[in-house]
Amino acid sequence: MVKVIFFTITIVVFLMNIGFKLKIGHNDPNVRRQKFGISSAIFLILFGVIFSGIGLFSILNLVVDSSWVRISGQVTSLSRSSNDNSTMYSPVVKYVVDGKEYQITSSVSSSFMPVVGKEQEVAYNSSMPSQAKVVENISRTWWLWLFPIVGVTALIMTPILFVKSLRRSNAITNLIETGHRLQGILIDIQATGAEVNKKPFYKIIVAATNRSGTVQNYASDSLTGVEALFMVDFRITPIAIDVYVDRTDPQKYYVDISDIPNLTPEGINKLIQRASKTTQPVLNT
Repeated sequence: MVKVIFFTITIVVFLMNIGFKLKIGHNDPNVRRQKFGISSAIFLILFGVIFSGIGLFSILNLVVDSSWVRISGQVTSLSRSSNDNSTMYSPVVKYVVDGKEYQITSSVSSSFMPVVGKEQEVAYNSSMPSQAKVVENISRTWWLWLFPIVGVTALIMTPILFVKSLRRSNAITNLIETGHRLQGILIDIQATGAEVNKKPFYKIIVAATNRSGTVQNYASDSLTGVEALFMVDFRITPIAIDVYVDRTDPQKYYVDISDIPNLTPEGINKLIQRASKTTQPVLNT
């Protein structure tokens, strides 16, 4: 059972990785806003369903029929399964029914080596004594509950993240159409600490003069593909970035990444040329 669990986890991680590659683009030079779209929702649902299924199947597999007889058995040997990093152990338990010996291997593996010779409770079907289960202690099976917990959490979070991302996209569209446009300049690039498919996320910080005449810093949404901006000393050669601010609530705004559509060397040169022709906001000193 444990081998099946780890194999399934590997498949899920592989599929999730493919999904993020399709979403972000492995070698895509364009600046992209971090979004939780349909592809992300599908893969997170897949992740949640598989993890929940693994957990429930594993837990139900350990449930002992109340009509089965429970007796004390003895650990006689160990079943081992190894990979490059660790070895997992499952106890092989001997039990005796009506003078006849049987043995059963636990369906639960652990990195802790069971003690050979230790007593271990076994439950068996009285009409078929060879049909049995090792009665597992909670200390060896608690981690199985992590699978349905993680899976259900993923299923709950999927619609929440999707709706949140959709609302943000609609808000951005509304801000561009009806918001007050400010012309700012790029003053900083900050790493968020998050990354997907080895592509880090950043936020660009833009300084712009707001409607009250005060210079204010505006942080963009999380972005990928901004690494080429590090090639430019934007503190010496300013790069103009537009900011759209809600006319009634200045705390709602959008830093327009369409101003930096393609960060190839040619694209950066065009940005610099365009910025040099633009009047820049005067910053307070």
